[in-house]
Parts: sequence; structure tokens; C-alpha cells
Amino acid sequence: MTIKGVTIPVEMITFPEALFYLLVYLPRSHALQKLPASGTKLSSQERRDLFETCCNSVPDMEHFLRTWFKGAAMHEIRRDDLKEWLAWGFWNEYYASKVADQTELEEYALAVEKKLGRKLKEGRGPHQPVRPSSDPINIQHRPLAYYIFGVGSLDTLMFINMWRCGLQHYPVSRYFRSFPYRPLTTLCTEYSVAKDLSYWYRPHKCTSKDRMPLLFLHGIGIGLGTYTDFFADLVELNNKNGSHDQIGILAIEIMPISFRLTSQTLRRQEMVRQIRQILGHHGWDKQRFVLAAHSYGTVIATHMLHDPLISPRIGPVVLADPISLWVQMGDVAHNFTARVPKSASEIQLHYFACTDIGAAHAVTRRFPWTENVLFKTEMKRRQFGIVLGGRDIIMAARRCRDYILEDFSDHEIDSFQGGEVVRTKEMEMLWFDGLNHAEAFVFREERQKVVDMVWRYCCA
Repeated sequence: MTIKGVTIPVEMITFPEALFYLLVYLPRSHALQKLPASGTKLSSQERRDLFETCCNSVPDMEHFLRTWFKGAAMHEIRRDDLKEWLAWGFWNEYYASKVADQTELEEYALAVEKKLGRKLKEGRGPHQPVRPSSDPINIQHRPLAYYIFGVGSLDTLMFINMWRCGLQHYPVSRYFRSFPYRPLTTLCTEYSVAKDLSYWYRPHKCTSKDRMPLLFLHGIGIGLGTYTDFFADLVELNNKNGSHDQIGILAIEIMPISFRLTSQTLRRQEMVRQIRQILGHHGWDKQRFVLAAHSYGTVIATHMLHDPLISPRIGPVVLADPISLWVQMGDVAHNFTARVPKSASEIQLHYFACTDIGAAHAVTRRFPWTENVLFKTEMKRRQFGIVLGGRDIIMAARRCRDYILEDFSDHEIDSFQGGEVVRTKEMEMLWFDGLNHAEAFVFREERQKVVDMVWRYCCA
């Protein structure tokens, strides 16, 4: 083939890609860098209570500080740097000098030094702390073909698998809300009552009042595509244990963290309000339901647990890879936004999740940690199921495991090949030694243990 014959096919590929980069990626990535408003609505007493709870939850203050300071040596972390982090963490201010009550800020610095067991040097060091909501967002361009052929194909496969599980899709009512476009939504007969949240729904048809439906919140990734086998296994287990009692399923779709070009992630109040709309539309606001969430979804689950209107309706809670239980420690923020990837798993996470335009914005500009943290003391209020993997590259899972079990001294441990089950009166923990983040939903044997846990909770 001559060069002349190659020109037209090459132009047909490169010209749309160039337009996509110039007209979509560049302006959008620039707009997402905008800093959120500074300042916090917390009163002095609320802030003090939050600081004391956070400080008491830290098992190792040196590890805590080094993590927030990107692994810096302790002698390189200075007192003014600590105050900058405290100002961001508890006042949502970008500079310590902007904090109105300098006396309170000094008290917090002294409390940190007391728990650390030594004084920090005055002045500033060479390392700045991780502050996701104010640090520059690391976003990488994705080619047009990535969205059309990669994300689009996987989304179509997800549709087919979810339909096979007996779930019906409720898309948002307006077209072209996200890219790539989802042509199979044209086959849907009903639409979401929420303005920004689509979802998948399976009606709850149970003769027994003890059986509860399941509300599921996914994490960062290819949407619900990661979890179709989980839903298939759950439906199969339901059919084996009495198909006349159909456990309801409601799986919310969070498109900004699903590798899409779409609107920004909803703020906490609006996210909870729209979930309430969906629950009310299907009558779930008048019955108890099981709440299950994975990774970033555990943050939204925390918002629901803190909402006075939804919380009374929530029964048992299952949190897989629960970043909300560990977000105050710094590992999540550092590993997702500041770590230089080295291993194959880290490189994969960095490209497909950490630097995705929607996901990167969600875990930075839309991620005030004070709203997203779920302290372990709150686990005493209802039944919790926790799923952790020992090789998790986002969370320090082993530290998180020990942190949770500190308050459950009466626990019993049953071992199985590759892990163990830890049981207490209020909590059940599935621990998988060799699993990475999200892999509990990938491998059949491990996934079945998660399915069994969710099923038992749905059956009260």
C-alpha cells in the first residue's frame, strides 16, 4: 500500500483524537483543578471532639505522620509543617495562618507531640504533607478509542450479565449524560427518579418479614461490571434457598467513578438526598435493608449511616475493603494520590483508577476526610461484616485489621485455607491473606464467602 493510500485512514483516526484532546480533555481537566471553598462548618467543640477521636484511634503516631508526609523520615517533619496539615485536616484551611483560633491549633500540635513522645523541630522541612483537596490533581489523558471500545464494550457486557441476573436498569432520564453513550438504555422502560443516579433494581418479594433486601454501593472501577458474578451468585443462592422468597437488590451506579466522562461526583448532601428519593420510590424507606459497599462505596455508606432519615432503616452492614474505616490514617490518601507506582499492580491501579479524570477528582476535590470517616466505635451500634485482603495496595489492611480488633477482645477465630473468619457479637470479619484490593469479588471461592455473609444478613 502506498503512503497516499494510508493517509485517509490515519487522518480518520488522528483527527477525532486531536479534537477530543483539545476540546474535551484539556478544558475539562483544567476546570477540575479548581480548589473547593476553604473553611469548615464545624463548631469549636465539634472540631475538638473530632480531633480527640481521631487522635485516640491512631495506634502508631510516627507511622501516622510519616504516611501523611509521603514517607518522610521523622527528623524531616517540622512543627510548622504539622500545623499546615492540622489546619487543612480540621479547619479545611490551606494555610495555618488562616486559622482563626491559633491557640486551639497550638493545642492540637502539642497533643500530637505528646502522643508521638517527642518534640518536633521548629520551622519547615523539605516535605509537604498530602492534602488531597488542595494538592494538584494528577490526571492523565485517555484516548477516544479507550472509551469507545474499552469502556463501552465492558459496559455492554455488564448490561447483559445484569439482565441475566433478573435486574432491571433505571437510567437517568436525559440522554448523553455520560460518555461513552450507553445505547442499551434505549431498551429500558422506566427511568430513575433521581436526577443524577442510575441504578439496577430487583423487586423484593418475600413472604417472611425477617428477610431484608440489599442496597449495594460500588467502588472505583468499571462501574458494576466488577460485581456481576457477585450478583449472579447471590441470586443463585436465593433460588436454591426458596425461589418463592425473592430477595430484593438495588445497586446504585456512580458514573463519575466508573471511568466515564460525565458530571462531577455529587457532594455528600446531594448524594444522600438522591438515594433517599430512590429508596422512597420503591418503598424501601419504610423497611429495613442490608447495606453492602465496596471501597469508595464505603464512603457513601458512611454518609448514609450518618443520615438521620436513612440510618434507622439500615440493618446489617457489609463493608469490603472499607477505606472509610481507615481514611483518617493517611494510607488511602498517599497510596491513591501521591505514591510513585512500582509493582505491576500499582502501575495498573495508577493508570486505570488513580489518574482517571472522574475518579481522581472524586478522591481529591470531593473527598473531605472529616465527612467520610467511620470510626470503629460506631461499629458497636449494629451488625457489621468486614472484608479485608492482606495484600491490599490501597489500604494498610493488616494494620486496619489490628485496629478494628483492638475493641473486640472477645472475638473467635476460625481458619480456612488462605484466611480466617473473626466473629464477635457485633462483627464478623473475613480476612483473606493473599488477596489484593477488590479481589474478593474476582475469585470464586473467596467471593462465595462474601455472598454467604451477605445472604445470612439478608435472612436476618
